[in-house]
Amino acid sequence: MQITEMRPGIPCWFELASTDPNKSSAFYQELFGWSRMEMDLGPMGTYSFLNNANGCIGAMCSMMPVQKLQGMPSTWGVYFAVANCDAATARAVELGANVFVPPMNVSEHGRMSVIADPTGAVCSLWQSTSSGGGPFVMFEDHSIGWVELATRETAKAREFYSALLGWTYNESPIPNIGTYNEISVGETRYGGILPMSPEWGDVPSHWGIYVMVPDVDACVAKAQELGGGNPVPAFDAPGVGRIAMITDPTGAKCYVITLKR
Repeated sequence: MQITEMRPGIPCWFELASTDPNKSSAFYQELFGWSRMEMDLGPMGTYSFLNNANGCIGAMCSMMPVQKLQGMPSTWGVYFAVANCDAATARAVELGANVFVPPMNVSEHGRMSVIADPTGAVCSLWQSTSSGGGPFVMFEDHSIGWVELATRETAKAREFYSALLGWTYNESPIPNIGTYNEISVGETRYGGILPMSPEWGDVPSHWGIYVMVPDVDACVAKAQELGGGNPVPAFDAPGVGRIAMITDPTGAKCYVITLKR
């Protein structure tokens, strides 16, 4: 499905910061069929757009050298659309966020910042220079179909994002865990807030992505053949579908999901 309207509040971009972009690219090409279109940014390195059969699903860049030295694994990041990046970043601070990267121009394409919400989860805010913002693909096989905030402070997260991005929520109980909050912008559901149980240990709050696939079990098997991992084996989520977590060979985590038909 082509997303052409950069509606404030929606997840509007998905970006992999990889310790080895060539290794990551080869993995996702074989697993999801994603092609890679590179853009030379000079001293900043190469920025790669990732495409499935129907269009752009996101992008990939090299992890910053200082992050590599700190031993950080490759990570998927999520951007959320805002009407005014400077105003939204200032509002986020008022609501308890920390700013990692102040608002900055990204060539002629738009303006962005990187923040950590009051629960510690990192995300980016994006103001496009055009109303359309360039089409991207969601909600189809081999594209991102869901984003998810895992946190121990769901009430704080709900309040923050509702005030900042205008989200509304639909609550669903999860046995022995708590309440799952589905995130909506208008009539469309884009993701959820997952309460972290004690089994998560000391993992901090974080954003994650779900890639839609026709067959989760086959995808997991293929990912392992290609040198990836499977830290969360496939399981059935009642009323939702079948889900698993995979890692690429550089350590980047994402969920794969086959929706219940």
